[in-house]
Amino acid sequence: RRRAAPGAMASAACLPTPQDSMHLKIKRRGYTVFMLCYPEQNVIDVRSKISLMFDRPLETFRLMYKGMILSDDATIRAQQIASNDIIHLVYKAENSDQFEKEEHEDLDRLAAEHDAKAKSAA
Repeated sequence: RRRAAPGAMASAACLPTPQDSMHLKIKRRGYTVFMLCYPEQNVIDVRSKISLMFDRPLETFRLMYKGMILSDDATIRAQQIASNDIIHLVYKAENSDQFEKEEHEDLDRLAAEHDAKAKSAA
């Protein structure tokens, strides 16, 4: 019978599994991207994925959650983000050091548009 090398079991236990994974809803101006991540990942890791997906340098955007800028060094769990939470992606305004404001869906406008479509279809 073969024994595992010391520490092999501990390191295997630290690897994330599919059961540990979570999805974040990354929203930006009318569209949503779903991203698979892990609670113990640092925000900078998530931002790096977004940077590749949107072909944008890290310094040109930031992530906002409930009105707060997410800290790159903190983990998703430390920022108290749960699976399926909405994270807002905001870009730096061109030729400026200012960032856009996070945008929220206007539920009244969406409801009115839905009602108008329903009436026209009837």
